[in-house]
This record gives sequence, structure tokens and C-alpha cells, in this order.
Amino acid sequence: MINLFNMISRQLVLIVSLVTLTACQTSLPERPTSGRHIEAPARTIDSSSIPEVVRPAPVLPPPTARSAPELYTVIVQDTPVRELLFVIARDTATNIDVHPNVTGNVSINAVDQTLPQIIERINRQVDFRWHFDQDATLVIEPDTPFLRTYRLDYVNVSREANTGLNIATSIVQVGGTSSQQSGGSNNSTASISQSSSNNFWTTIEANILSLLGESANSGSGEGEDGSSSISTSVTVNPESGLISVNASARQHRDIAAFIESVSSRSLTQVLIEATVVEVSLNDDNQSGVDWAAISRDSGQIDFIQSLTGINMSDPPASMLTIDRTGTPDAIAATIRMLSEFGDLRVLSSPKIMALNNQAAMLRVVDNRVYFSIEVEPGTPATATTPGTAALYTSQVQTVPVGFVMSVTPQIGDNDQVTLNVRPTISRIVRFVNDPNPALAEAGVTNAVPEIQIREIESILKVFSGQVAVLGGLMQDSLESNSAGLPVASRLPGIRNLFSYRREQASKTELIVFIRPVVIRQPSLDAELQEYRQFLPTSGLPISNHFDIQPLPQATGQR
Repeated sequence: MINLFNMISRQLVLIVSLVTLTACQTSLPERPTSGRHIEAPARTIDSSSIPEVVRPAPVLPPPTARSAPELYTVIVQDTPVRELLFVIARDTATNIDVHPNVTGNVSINAVDQTLPQIIERINRQVDFRWHFDQDATLVIEPDTPFLRTYRLDYVNVSREANTGLNIATSIVQVGGTSSQQSGGSNNSTASISQSSSNNFWTTIEANILSLLGESANSGSGEGEDGSSSISTSVTVNPESGLISVNASARQHRDIAAFIESVSSRSLTQVLIEATVVEVSLNDDNQSGVDWAAISRDSGQIDFIQSLTGINMSDPPASMLTIDRTGTPDAIAATIRMLSEFGDLRVLSSPKIMALNNQAAMLRVVDNRVYFSIEVEPGTPATATTPGTAALYTSQVQTVPVGFVMSVTPQIGDNDQVTLNVRPTISRIVRFVNDPNPALAEAGVTNAVPEIQIREIESILKVFSGQVAVLGGLMQDSLESNSAGLPVASRLPGIRNLFSYRREQASKTELIVFIRPVVIRQPSLDAELQEYRQFLPTSGLPISNHFDIQPLPQATGQR
């Protein structure tokens, strides 16, 4: 009975639970969603963001070792070349075709060499051309002249450079007595003149003719046949950079090696960095810059020349070399150390690139204008003739004032650069009035500039990356200033009481830093990569990097 009662109780509890759950499921009717209700957007999958399936790369088979070439030994003395070639072809199982005009004797001792090496050694003794055709047949032909065209990329230009430096001093005696009558001459002159001519294509043609055993002027003694042989042997086209040569295979080998060597050396460039600094020496360094002190104080800059501790510069200039290893910028570091000797002023800091043995010139000048005036006096009026007015004629004259540098580099072995350099600094000291009496009589003042020139002309040799220093050009200047009362300062005896006068003497030294760098690959990814930061990004217009305003458009009609 108890068990039956428990079972009935469990069933009643289960029925009550089901009724309760059914009542809880009763809910309010669903309301329609408004059209303005914000719903979450449907999620879409971008197919482009799905990466591609990575497939494993196929496994490469292991490399097979190359078979060693067969080696042969040939030892003959004074043997006809035709017989030797046929014996070699028989022993090496090689098909061979020998032209009947190939003759000569051969003496050779070749031990354990390949077939091409043996044929090449035979070719050094007997002139012939050889090659393997498509059927692997060794073809031997006479070495008759054939045409081959070489390419040489060089600008079609002819240049001539002439420089000169003249120094003359003379004392003019007054009174009508010549210097010879007074017992001697007071004239002193010194001059340096240089000239260089660069006609690349004419020179290369003459060199090739020389390699062919001909002379550039052979037509003068051989008549028309000589000139015809020259014209048919070498044909130079500078506009396209092509050279056609009709020569034998042996001569073509020499010409190809020569053109490759000329192209490699003539197209190498030199980047020349120059910095001109003027040092206003302080009172403790009136003798000049002490380079030995700079060498002692700096642990990174190495002066190649052995310098003494004397604080003097040999007149008119001294030259030393700074090794650039150990510091990223030897010129900037040295200039900073020069501030110990006085105030610094960088006059110019140009950079120029020149080809090997090509003169380059850089000018940063102001063309100052002055006038040369000529006066033709007038004639006074008389009772019979009218007077004429004075006639003034002026001509414009210009004088360059600033920095001029000419340099010619030559690249040697181990990147050793020989420089023929000539830096020139000019400035206007003052203006002097023309003392022409005709101008003074007419009341005309003509101011002519007085120019001061400081220049160095030298040939020096440094390694690529080193810095050559040219210094010792010293100059004394005196600056005078005076002021005072307008009238009292001009009275004799008491003018010093009412005036002020100040004189200041100064001494300056001009120093030129020159650093050549050999550039064999002129690319921003190679030796010019340090200048990439100064150039705009590739592919973008220049207007994105610089503030360049467009030109105004014309509104009227022409």
C-alpha cells in the first residue's frame, strides 16, 4: 500500500509541473516591427580577404654531378698542322673539317688538357679560326679578315681646356729715363699655362688603326690604296657609338680587349666635394692654423703627412691629407675643430662630378658691372663758329666676383686620384676713381672696382675618400673708423679732442678642403645612396615635394 501511495504521489507532482510549464509559455501577441527600426546589417564575407591556398613547392631532384671532361696529351715537334689536327680528331673521335689553306708547322707539349685548350694553343702558333658547328664538327678555317661591330657608349663631343696664371711686377720710372739707361730692369714675371685637348672618337680610331698595324696618315705616302685600306678597315660612327672593324680573329681579340679597357676607365667618374673656409684668426693664433694640434686633439682623424709642432704654414700654401676612415664626415669634423683658432666663415661648398681625365669647372660668381667712360671735350664758341658740347662715350664692363674652381681628375690604380685643381676666390676691396684728366675737367666721376684674388693652382694625388687640405693663404686687413663733431674735428691742434678714431687689424687664412670619391656605379642603390634622401620619391611629381606655383594663364588674345 505504501508503494502504491508513493507512485500516485509522484504522478500527481509530474502532472502539476506540466500544467505550470504550460501556463508559463503563454505570451503576448507579436507586434509588427517599425520601418524606422535600426537592425543589424547582414554579415557578408569578403572573398578578397580570404588567402589563397598555399600549395607546397615540388621537391627538386638532387643535382647530378657533371662528368669530368676528357683530358688528352699531345707532344709533337715541328709537325705540319694539318696532320696534327687529323690525328687529334681520330684519337678524340671528333669530326673535323680543315680548310686547304690552313698550313704551317706546330711544336707543342700539352699534358692532360681538354680538346678546346689544345686547339687554342695550336691557334697561337698557326693563324686560323675554329668553332664547333651544330653537328659538333670541329671546323678549321683560314683567319681571313671579317667585319665585327663594337659598341662604345661615349658622348660625341670634342673639348679643349686652356688655363693660365701670369704674375708680373714692374716699376715705372718717371722723368723720361728708361730702365735700361739707369743700369738695370725692375721687371719680374712668372707664368703657368696648361692646355688639354680631348677628342675621344678621333683618338680611339687612331688607336685601333695602330693596333691593326696601320698609320692614321698612311694615305699620304701610299696614294689612294693606302687611304682606301684605312677607310675599309675601321669605320667609326660617333653619333650612334658604334665602331666597325674589318680584321682577323687575332686582331679582333686585341681590339676587343682594348675597347673594354678604354670603356672601363674612361667612363669611371669622380665625385669632387670642395669646401672653402675662411678663418679669422684670434690673437693667440696669428701665425696660422696649427694642424699638428688638430691631429693631436682628434682621435678619429688621421693626417697622412707627418707634421711638426711648429704653428706655422709654409708660404704661400701647404698641403696635407686627411684619412676618412674612422669618421663619417672628416670635412665637417675638421671644420668644427678649426673654430678653436678663430671665427669661421664657409665661403662655398660645391660638389661636382667629372669623368676620368675630363676637365670640369664650377662658378659661383656675381658679374659686377662698371663703366669705362671716354670724354671728347667740346670746343668753345667763337665769333665765326658755334661751340660744340662735350661727347661722352661709356662702355659696359663686367668683372666676376665670387668662387671659381676648375679641376681635372685622373684615376690610377688602387683608386688613387690625381687632381689638377685651381680654386679662385675674388672679392671687391674698394672702388677707385678714374684719374683721367678729361673726366676731372668735365666733372665726371668714374669708379672702377679694385679686385682682390686669392687662388691656388696645384697638382696633387690622394686616394679615393681622403681629404686634401690646401691652406696657408693668409691676409692682413686694417679697418679704420672715425667720427667727430662736424667743425671742431677738422681744426688743427684740437681736432683729436672732438673726434674718435678706431683702427682694428685682423688676419684671415683661407683653407680649401677637396675630397675626391671614385664612382664606378653611379646609382642611388650603390655608391650614391647617401644622396637618396635629398631627392623626391620616385614616381611622384615634383610639385608634391616643392612649393611650385603654376604659371598664370594669359587672358588676352595675341
